[in-house]
Amino acid sequence: MESMFEDDISILTQEALGPDEDWLDSPNTDLSGEMCSASHFALITAYDDIKNRLTGLERENSTLRRRLKMYEVKYPLIGEFGEEHIFSLYEAKETSLLKSEKASLQQQLNQFQHELQKSKEREEQLEEMIQAYEKLCVEKADLETELGEM
Repeated sequence: MESMFEDDISILTQEALGPDEDWLDSPNTDLSGEMCSASHFALITAYDDIKNRLTGLERENSTLRRRLKMYEVKYPLIGEFGEEHIFSLYEAKETSLLKSEKASLQQQLNQFQHELQKSKEREEQLEEMIQAYEKLCVEKADLETELGEM
């Protein structure tokens, strides 16, 4: 299953830059440049971590959905009549096991959906932080230019 978050932020890696392009905080011995690079690396690392977790959650979510469909195919009466119908084909013990497993799966699905939502929110926050970081780097470069002119 293809992830809906395949878009990578390759613009943040130095390999994505062309040969004529440079980082906004190109190598200099200034401490603030080092801090800017470290902050940039931390943002990339955090983004990759969130992206990996999100991919894992999507995989688990799709596995749970496949399992649920498998149970619906295996026990078609569950889908037709819902939880409240008493199945005459199955013993009461099997029915209660199926209900508890379905409830457990539903709880896991809800938990994964909640974690997926939180991951999406974190990704949005990360994107905002990256934009703010890029803006700060541009402002820093402008200030350095003005300082050099003075």
